[in-house]
Amino acid sequence: MEATRVHLEKVLRNSGPLEITYTDGSGLRGKGVYSDGWIQRGTEQVVERPHPVTIAVAPPRNKSRARFVVEKLAEIGVARLLWLTTVHTEGRTPRMEKSSAWAQSAMEQSQGAWLMEISGPVDFSDVGQFGAVLIADREGDDIDDLDIGDDAVLCVGPEGGFSENEVGQTAIKVRLGDTTMRVETAALVGAVLLTRRIFG
Repeated sequence: MEATRVHLEKVLRNSGPLEITYTDGSGLRGKGVYSDGWIQRGTEQVVERPHPVTIAVAPPRNKSRARFVVEKLAEIGVARLLWLTTVHTEGRTPRMEKSSAWAQSAMEQSQGAWLMEISGPVDFSDVGQFGAVLIADREGDDIDDLDIGDDAVLCVGPEGGFSENEVGQTAIKVRLGDTTMRVETAALVGAVLLTRRIFG
């Protein structure tokens, strides 16, 4: 609530009364009126959670690029982000409180109803517990051509890529486009493609 008050009063310079939307991050979304530090709750609805989309990303070296990953995945409704540890990972996993704050801000800005779950660092060898492992790779198949379940996890490796020993025999290579993308671009494009495949 404090972050909301600061944004409305310090950034937008509006102490109310002001019509706003709000959420608890667990499916409740409502419309109310903000005035003098308080929200008068109005019409509310419970938004059903869509089938979860999980994206696993090796954190970029640059903090602003890591923030971009969190914010954009949260805005398009990705359910879970896993910060990935790989042989060639160079960036540091952002502190959990930072990642969560970025995700919450993006959820509120986009008027979402579900806060994206963030975990990590997770070793690449443990990703399989979340579903079928997909690897972003230019040599892979188009995602629409693959016979995979809805519980697939799309993994975006570091700029150095995954090592051959890491990938193993069970991971499925997925082609995201014709160009070599930065980590944050690949994560966003992959999330859109996977979301489109699941929800049609």
